[in-house]
Amino acid sequence: MSRYSRRSFLSTVGGAAAAAPLLPLAGCQAVEAATAPTSGDGSAGAAPEVVRSGRVVDVTLTAERVERTFEASTGTETRARLRAYNGQIPGPLLELRPGDHLRVRLENRLPPTDSAGWTGDHNVPHALDTTNLHFHGLSVIPHLFQPVGTSDPTAEMIAVRPGEDLVYEIPIPDDQPDGLYWYHPHHHGSTVVQAVTGMAGGIVVRGPVDEVPEVAAAAEHFLVFNDIGLFPSEDGSDVWEYEPKQNSLWDTLGNQVEIWDPSTETMIPAPDLKGGFSTGDYKRRYYLVNGEPFFREDHNFGTGPKVTPPGCPPTVQFDPAAMPLGTQLAVPRITMRPGEVARFRLLNAMSDNVMPIAVEGHDLQVIELDGVNFPTPQLRPAVPITNAYPDQQLLLAPANRASFMLRANATPGVYKVMQLAQCAQFLYSSPRVLAEIEVAGDPVTMAMPTALPVPTREYPLISPDEVKRVRNVVFSMQFEGGLNPLIKLDFMINNAVYDERSVQAVVNVGDVEEWHLTVPSMMEGGSEGHPFHIHVNSFEVISIKNLSTGVVTPFAPGTIQDTIWIPADHTVVIRSKFKQWTGKAVYHCHILPHEDTGMMQNFLILPEHSGH
Repeated sequence: MSRYSRRSFLSTVGGAAAAAPLLPLAGCQAVEAATAPTSGDGSAGAAPEVVRSGRVVDVTLTAERVERTFEASTGTETRARLRAYNGQIPGPLLELRPGDHLRVRLENRLPPTDSAGWTGDHNVPHALDTTNLHFHGLSVIPHLFQPVGTSDPTAEMIAVRPGEDLVYEIPIPDDQPDGLYWYHPHHHGSTVVQAVTGMAGGIVVRGPVDEVPEVAAAAEHFLVFNDIGLFPSEDGSDVWEYEPKQNSLWDTLGNQVEIWDPSTETMIPAPDLKGGFSTGDYKRRYYLVNGEPFFREDHNFGTGPKVTPPGCPPTVQFDPAAMPLGTQLAVPRITMRPGEVARFRLLNAMSDNVMPIAVEGHDLQVIELDGVNFPTPQLRPAVPITNAYPDQQLLLAPANRASFMLRANATPGVYKVMQLAQCAQFLYSSPRVLAEIEVAGDPVTMAMPTALPVPTREYPLISPDEVKRVRNVVFSMQFEGGLNPLIKLDFMINNAVYDERSVQAVVNVGDVEEWHLTVPSMMEGGSEGHPFHIHVNSFEVISIKNLSTGVVTPFAPGTIQDTIWIPADHTVVIRSKFKQWTGKAVYHCHILPHEDTGMMQNFLILPEHSGH
């Protein structure tokens, strides 16, 4: 856990060094913010990872293969061949301030992979050795397409191939909310394979909230969650990895690997292969907190009738193969004194697992969601840790972040930080301990914050009469894959799979829009829920509607996020004002195997008053 401590932040970025701001870059409207990829010179690792010089933060991120051994002392030792930034999982945690200029040199030192059999359909996973970067949640220039900031609707994604380097120049707005963000790969076709083998890291923007006396006095604890998906190596060694052969698919419910047969244009069994591309299940998966495993899942090869697992309503049943066999591992322990107040900052960097969070015996005061703070902390009372989704204190969909204040119980003891059971996805997610809080020692008296600085970029809140347009965005799935037969599933938005060279929505800077995000019921093309994420701008979450009952539940005013979980058979209403930046960007499901195989669309932000 020490890698993600406040002390390590300050030593990594040079402490509180300050100089004159870089005025020509900070907060500007349009920047040629990336160069074309160049061939690497073999000097990876020669430069420091992170260097601050005045308002410029220089970062070198090297994407490379690493090997880790999990569970060396438990009798289930797993040698794993992974992918990582700078040889560590999670990647280096970056600290920024509003008005900084972030310069990231991305070096691709991943070994080449064979995509010779790729069909050319960009919704079929391919080019697993090709990468790029997304700075998730930061209110920065669109940076997924080449060149960065482009408004060309046909522009293709940035693709940094093995041996190439790319420099990203990212101005951070002067009014960027201070909070927790993150970075990860986003090359369509290789995103999930890279992310679920270790390529992700956190970003913290420091600002006014950190200076609130009650917050500044509190110890700060980061909990960064990754998942690692693995299959036995095809080379016959004892190494586990995720290196699916081109056009292969792991059929979870069929307990088999299949591969595309171009002669019949169908998927056929491939008994000689040990793994394939997965839409969410693996023969072995580790869940990590700050880089260390806390839970292991093994694929359940059991067969038989569907059953209702613990924590699910009787109407929800799972095939045994969709109920992985879980093993709890050791967890980090945080020590607090009775009455002590601490700040916990959580990042769900997992590829697909939704996390209902509860802290045993403690109320939470939530101060921030997805990097944007509430002006007043939001009380989330304690719930029994035997509960299940949706009866939790905090829900973290994949890509969500949260920060909460916690006052240690007056009664000494060890209290669990839990992910509660949830059955809202294709796989059953069993309850698990994430960390422990040990309350011991002499009592102390510390204050909780009662008010926080208003995040000026996101306030004042949007009023209904500002809404210029209402859009409907529907996430649906079709089994047997009419649009994507190689994956045997169609993951769609508004009945379409992703088209890299088209644009589905056009907005102007300054526009205010209301989007209705829907996941239908099972009978109408839905199945599991989906987390919606949009690039460039955050949004206000207004309400959620149960489509079966018609009940509408409002969210707390000031709930501002960049990713929101939409349960099946529900509609979530959001409002967004498109600010400052123009260019081509995307919105998508942040279950990464869904995104990589089609559940994404492009949108275009044009200058204010352009009259599109």
